[in-house]
Amino acid sequence: MIIFADDVGTNDVPGYWNNTTSSSQSIVPMPNIRNLMSTGTSFSDAHSTPLCAPSRYVLLSGNYQHRGVKYGGTWNVNYDFGNQFRMKQKSIAEVLGQNGYVTSMVGKWHLGGKIPTVDGVEIGSKSKPNKEYLMTDSRNDWSKPMEEGPWDIGFQTSYVTLAGIQNPPYIFLRNGTVVVDDDIQSDNTVDTVDTVAVDFDSQIKYWPEGNYSMPHGLSKIDKPGEGSTSWDSTAYNMILVNETRQFLDDHLASIASDPDNAKPFFSYVSLGGVHIPHSPPDKYLDGTPVAGTYGSPHLDVLYEVDLVVGSLMEMLEEMNILNDTIVVFTSDNGGLGADDDAMESAEVGHYTGGPLRAHKATIYEGGHRVPMTIKWDGGNVPRGEMRSHYVGLSDLYSTLCDLVGVEVPKRQAVDSVSFAKYLMDESSNRRLRDSLGFWSFAKYGNSFRLGQESVRMGDWKLIHNYQNETFELYNLSNDISETTNLVSDVDETLVENLYDEIKRIGPCHDSEEPFYVLRQKRKRTCEWFGQRNTWKRCDRFVEGWIHCRLTCALSSSPQCKKMFEVE
Repeated sequence: MIIFADDVGTNDVPGYWNNTTSSSQSIVPMPNIRNLMSTGTSFSDAHSTPLCAPSRYVLLSGNYQHRGVKYGGTWNVNYDFGNQFRMKQKSIAEVLGQNGYVTSMVGKWHLGGKIPTVDGVEIGSKSKPNKEYLMTDSRNDWSKPMEEGPWDIGFQTSYVTLAGIQNPPYIFLRNGTVVVDDDIQSDNTVDTVDTVAVDFDSQIKYWPEGNYSMPHGLSKIDKPGEGSTSWDSTAYNMILVNETRQFLDDHLASIASDPDNAKPFFSYVSLGGVHIPHSPPDKYLDGTPVAGTYGSPHLDVLYEVDLVVGSLMEMLEEMNILNDTIVVFTSDNGGLGADDDAMESAEVGHYTGGPLRAHKATIYEGGHRVPMTIKWDGGNVPRGEMRSHYVGLSDLYSTLCDLVGVEVPKRQAVDSVSFAKYLMDESSNRRLRDSLGFWSFAKYGNSFRLGQESVRMGDWKLIHNYQNETFELYNLSNDISETTNLVSDVDETLVENLYDEIKRIGPCHDSEEPFYVLRQKRKRTCEWFGQRNTWKRCDRFVEGWIHCRLTCALSSSPQCKKMFEVE
């Protein structure tokens, strides 16, 4: 079970930066996450990407973000290519499913998808969806299932929103089909009956920006758009808990009815907390007060995240499967900025990244250093230990497969380095990753372009500001806050070596040496990929996207162009 929090930084949870329940830094008591950390192994130097959608691809694919369709990530549903996964790329859900696992996803998807259209309607190659009126756009036919969603990358069951709670459409899809489901009743019991044949006249409405009094609290809409008439952002995380319980109940019932064919499960719980808009429920599922409890709506939702973790652990224990379940808790990027979405929390003394510089969406540590804890009692994962070597979300793919004895298929999860042995024993630190890359994409005109790229090797971190060709160098062993740029104070060989590593792994660079192309049974170069029919070659041979990131990107998009090349 992967519990994937949203915008939760390292100082948002206990156990980091001397942040304990007895510390003045700890404003929100988080007994459930604290218990998870005390009964599992945590990582002080775990990393995501700086932003949401790219991190979700990295987690599920085991690849760096630029191995996907769009280097800056696929955020929205569309009419053409679908989701972020390239053809023949397999998610961890698909690989586990092919090895006998029953797979489920609930919550925030945010990896794109292909909008179902009315029969006979031709959609031009440059046509864009109407984001605010996605449900009633005359081109769209939501009586059909959406393509290229979780169900198409290996999740056998799913109950998701396309963009969490922050963007329309404000409605759930069950296994690809739009449903209207009140899921939590006034007495907090579970309703498992969906209205599948949605009446678009009576059950879909346009939600203007604003606050709305709903059964479970003050629901908030930041981005106007269509959704279910019963949409309640305060209920979101509680709905995910109920849906996960239903999945596990059904799974165990299946085992009971046919014990000879019992299968393991993989559950991906993708939370809405603590992304904006911050709309904590008045009360949690068990009646615990939430809204108005800890000084800001942001902190209240953070408290709810801990309650969700507690509910999931409790249900696993009640079902007598906790001992045999690997539980991972982590986040999609760093915490929110004290000068923006977490301002009220900062005013009462809470800073999401502790001593780290900046916040989500930045290349600095506060943008991508995240909490990570792994618990597996039956697998003898050490209890209450902390690991200090850097790891990435992509590494979870190979690590989890190693732990359960599943082989990662060839040419899959190419940026995933297993730390399974290191998890079990801190002294088993050979074969850990030597470097870890980060990329920040910014919007220039109508496209996302590479803004900054960075690499971590040992204690050194080099940042290349791609658009103006400047560099920053930090030694994180004595400057975790990245305050002193050492690029002019060290031997230039160090900077050159770090930059060579960026070019080796980064999106806007080509490999200089020939490489083997399996289907051609011979070596090729990026020059060959850049000759006639470049796009076809990049599309036909996966090695092109692995080794020729610049050539293949420039043949299809402006993602690697620099500002001074743009009029």
